Amino acid sequence: MPEYRIIDVHNHIYPEKIVAKATDAIGDFYDIDMQHLGTGDELVAAGKNAGIEKFVVCSAATIPAQVPIINNFIAAECGKHPEFIGFGTLHPDFEDIQGEIDRMKEMGLTGVKLHPDFQKFYIDDPDALPMFKAIRDNDMWLIVHLGDDRYEYSQPERMAKVLDEVPGLKLIGAHFGGYRRWESALNVYKPGTLYFDISSSMHFMSKELIFKFFDRYGIESFFWGTDFPMWDHKEELELLFSLGLTEEQNQMILYDNFAKAYGL
Repeated sequence: MPEYRIIDVHNHIYPEKIVAKATDAIGDFYDIDMQHLGTGDELVAAGKNAGIEKFVVCSAATIPAQVPIINNFIAAECGKHPEFIGFGTLHPDFEDIQGEIDRMKEMGLTGVKLHPDFQKFYIDDPDALPMFKAIRDNDMWLIVHLGDDRYEYSQPERMAKVLDEVPGLKLIGAHFGGYRRWESALNVYKPGTLYFDISSSMHFMSKELIFKFFDRYGIESFFWGTDFPMWDHKEELELLFSLGLTEEQNQMILYDNFAKAYGL
C-alpha cells in the first residue's frame, strides 16, 4: 500500500476526569461499543499507530454554560499536542456569541463544532441564525453533526435552509451530510456550498450510494475522519481503501482536500 499523508478531520476529546462517562454516554446514545477512550493522549497514540499526521479535535456544549469550559480545554489540548487543529464549540443560547468567538480566535481555535441532537436545537431555528452568521463573518470553520433518523433537529433539509440564509459559511457536513438520512443528503444540498466528512458512515452505506455522493458533489468535497473515539483508525482506513478509488483520489480524501480548503 502506498504511504499516504492523512488528516483525521473528526475527533472528540474529553478531560480525564469525565472521559469515561462521556465516552460511555456516546456509546449508549448510538448503541455501539466505543473503540477507544477519548483523551487527547490516546488519540495521538492511536492515530500515530495508523499513520495519521494531524487531527481536528472538538467537543460540543450540551448547555450554554459549557461553552467557555470546553473551548478552554480544546485550546489547552492543542497547546500540548502540535498535531491538533482545534475547533471549539458554541450554543445558540449562549449570551455573547461574538465575544466568545473573539476569545476562541485569541486562543488559536479556528472552527466550531455543533451537534444539534445533543444540544437540542433545530438547525434552521431563526434564533440560531445569528450564531451561524457570526461564524461566517468571523471566517471560522464549522463542522455540524447532520442527520439521524431518530431526531428532527439536524435534518439535511434544515441545514440546506441555513446554507441558503448564510451563504459563504465554511461548512463541513459530518457523516456524508446526513447520518442515516443519506438519501436526503444526496439530493438536498447545492453542490459547491459545503464540504463533507465521511466519518461514521461507510459501515452503513452501500458502495453504490457512496459513489453517488462523489459523483454529485465532486470527490474534492470530501474529507476523511474517524469520529474518534467511536471507531478505529485502521479499520476506517480499510473501509476507504475497499472502495477501489485511485491512489490520487485516496490522497485527495485523506489529506489534500482539507489541506487545500483549510490552507495548510
